[in-house]
Amino acid sequence: MSPMRNRLDGPWLDAALHLLDRQVVDADGQMVCNVDDLEVTEGPRGDLTVTGLLVGPAALVPRFSGRLGGWLHEMWHRLGVQYADRDVPLYLGLELVDAIGSDVRLRVSREAVLDRQPAAGPGVRHHRMDDLLGMEVLLDGESAGRVLDVRVEPRHGEARLTVRSLIVGRGRPGSLLGYDRGDFTGPALVAAAVRRLHRHTGELPVEAVTAVDWQEHRITATGSLRSLGRA
Repeated sequence: MSPMRNRLDGPWLDAALHLLDRQVVDADGQMVCNVDDLEVTEGPRGDLTVTGLLVGPAALVPRFSGRLGGWLHEMWHRLGVQYADRDVPLYLGLELVDAIGSDVRLRVSREAVLDRQPAAGPGVRHHRMDDLLGMEVLLDGESAGRVLDVRVEPRHGEARLTVRSLIVGRGRPGSLLGYDRGDFTGPALVAAAVRRLHRHTGELPVEAVTAVDWQEHRITATGSLRSLGRA
């Protein structure tokens, strides 16, 4: 059996496709948790990096949309109103991650490895990957679709993944299934159908982004989308 490909050794990976909902195992191969969301840190100049894995209901429940999401969030609060930090998810810093492949491998044992997400430091703000996914993207004032995934770049020696581009299209986050990026093999008809449905999907370099409005859930940018590269 061939060894697992470590995407931290590559030039980039796609945050939603390669990290969200993956199992996390420790250095001994023991199950730790699932990745329920990702911590996105916004620097003083607006630069975005993925800095941690968010775990547990406080990270997962907000990802549900519509009536189900609202009901789950309300029940989550009612069942633990006595806990002031109930909305603060559990957290794993990226400095603990050794490899990312079919699962996420830690370099440490699972004992007492999970803790509450720390507060943001001076001059920075914490967001969640789920806040970024689905944002409407306006290119020179015209809608280009929504953010379907976020392409990030590992930097050796740094416990963060730098956002290098956004994958933008007319579908919904998770609808690409990885067929467009050469990640999965499967029925040829399914792969062809996915590519056809997402033929207008492309990659938007982060340098083209002029503003990210977290309140209005909208991104403004200039230029045009470029073709997706393969993982």
